[in-house]
Amino acid sequence: MRRGWIAAGLVVLTMASAAAAEPSPCQEAGSDQAVVQGRLGLLEGLGPAAFIVTVPTGLCLKGASPGDSVEKAMSVQLYATTAEGHQDLYRLVGEKVYVRGRMSGTKSFQQKAPILMEVLDIATR
Repeated sequence: MRRGWIAAGLVVLTMASAAAAEPSPCQEAGSDQAVVQGRLGLLEGLGPAAFIVTVPTGLCLKGASPGDSVEKAMSVQLYATTAEGHQDLYRLVGEKVYVRGRMSGTKSFQQKAPILMEVLDIATR
């Protein structure tokens, strides 16, 4: 009986590890319902500062153009189009966040992550 419980525990543990290693389902480029969850950081250095969400399980992006298709990304660069949104990003640096917005593949060498996201809503987790 004890071996059965140990074997069952190993199976559950293996399944949980495999699920954690797989990226979440692909998000649609251009949709304003894209969601990302992770820790928000501020990357400073060469060029302008960038708000980066680190995604522990990774995610993918599908789009009509090849530039909007990303097989697996572990980070997403965020930007806000309003002053209030920009202040929210600064205020939440270091926090685990839940973000809804519009994603696209990065289109220039200035971007610091493979996916760029316009923030429509952001909250702490």
